[in-house]
Parts: sequence; structure tokens; C-alpha cells
Amino acid sequence: MENFREKRLERQLKSQRSTSIVIAVILLLSIIGNIFLFVRNSRVTGEKEELESEKESLIEDIRAVEEANAQLQAEIQSLNQKIEEISVEVTNLELEIRKRENQIAQLRRQVFKEEELRQQIAELEGIEEEYNKLLEEKQELQGELQALKEELSQQKQQYEYLTEEVEEAAYLGAYNICAHHFRERWLCRPVAMEVARRIDLTTVSFEIGENLLVEPAEKDVHLLMIDPEGNVVNPSADTFTIEETGETSYFTHHAVIEYDHQPVPLNFDIEHDNSLESGNYRMEVYIDGEYARSKEFVLE
Repeated sequence: MENFREKRLERQLKSQRSTSIVIAVILLLSIIGNIFLFVRNSRVTGEKEELESEKESLIEDIRAVEEANAQLQAEIQSLNQKIEEISVEVTNLELEIRKRENQIAQLRRQVFKEEELRQQIAELEGIEEEYNKLLEEKQELQGELQALKEELSQQKQQYEYLTEEVEEAAYLGAYNICAHHFRERWLCRPVAMEVARRIDLTTVSFEIGENLLVEPAEKDVHLLMIDPEGNVVNPSADTFTIEETGETSYFTHHAVIEYDHQPVPLNFDIEHDNSLESGNYRMEVYIDGEYARSKEFVLE
């Protein structure tokens, strides 16, 4: 029992010794660590101060570099502007040089062509003299042309006048138009009558005059008896064309004659189936559609 307690005590003592040794070691290590940390902190502080000093120096260097960089950029920008201005001036100078070169080339060509130009000037002077002569001839010819135009105008007027006279002269006229009115009686000779309602027959006579300017040919002669209201008495079924107006008209009688430069007498009988009205009547004669002559008469 005592041995057990002694062994137990020994074990306790050994445990306590081990614990003391461990604690001592720990304390020693902590002391060493503190010393190491102190020394290290001292070094770090010194290094930090050195680094701070170096940092401030670097910051000053950076500021100086930035200022120098800004100055350099300003100088570069100024140089770029000067370069642009110089480029513009160079371009202008190149254009001016080309212009001068063209002028020089043109002057050279002009110098080479000077003799040719002199010859051309001499030729132009000769041409100008010829032109002046031609101009004088032109003015003379224009005067002659104007005189010829005036003469031609006079001849045209004379020709037109003669043409009108010929046209008027080439005209067949009806002359001595006479109209006689009768009332027929049974088994008796007709009696001359001037009362419209009693007239049964009208005889019309006239003569186609001679005209040497009219070519011999057959001629259509139309007689129109027109009543007071402007209507054709006893109108035909056919019509003829009046040359002057181009209008068509009915007629009372029609005859075809053979004209041969001799007077042609004509007689027409107009029978009245209906009673005539009193008033102004007119006999119109047309030869080939052209108006020949007319005559008016009054019936009571």
C-alpha cells in the first residue's frame, strides 16, 4: 500500500516536473519571441522610416516628372501646330511653284510661238483688209438689193393690180335684163299685167355679153327669180354652187350655152301655178356659179 502511494507520488512529482519544464520552456520561448519581435519591430520601424523617406523622394520625383511631362506635351502640341502650319505653307508653296512652273512653261511656249504669232498677225492684218473690202462690197450689194426689193415690190403691186384687172376683165356679164308679166286668157293672146295676183306667166330675156378674155367653152347659166320674202320662185329640185360664197342655192331656170366670143341672147318663161304676192322682186343671173348681174322690179 505504501509502495503504491510512493509510486503515485513519484508519478505526480514527475508529472509536475514535466509540467514545470514545459512551462519554463514556454516562458523561455515567449521571452525569446518577445526579444525577436522587439528587435524585428525596431528594424521594421527603421525600414519603414527609410521607406517613407524613399516614398516622399519618389513622390517628389514623380511630380517633377509629371511637370516635365506636361511641359513636354505642351511643347509637343505647339510643335504639332507649327508642323501643321508649315504643312499648309508647304502645300501653298507647292501650288505656287506649280503655278509658276505653268506660267514659265506658257511663257516658254509664247516665246517659241512669237514668230508664228507675228506671222499670224500679218495674216490677220491682210484678212482684215480683205474683210473691209468685202464689207464695202456687202454694203454696196445691200444697197442694190434694197433697190431691187423696192423694184420687186413695185412690180408685185403692179402685177397684183394687173391680175385684179384681168380677173375683173375675164368676166361674162348679163345685160339688158327684161322681165314681162302676162295673164293668159282662153282663146286670146296673153295680156300684160302688173298686178301680182293676176300674173300667170313671166318672161325673162337678157344677153350674155362678149369678152375676148374668156375662153370659149360651155357655160352653165342659172336664173333666180326671188320674191319679196327672199325665196326662189318655182325652185328647182337641184342646186348649184355660188363661187363667191361657196353656198348652194336653188334656181328657177337653167340653160347650157356654147360661148364663142359672141353675144348670146337668152329667154326664159316662168309659169306661176300659184298667185304671186305684191312687192319687190329680183332677177339674178349666174354664169358658171359667178354672179353676172341682177335687176329688180315691183309688182302691185
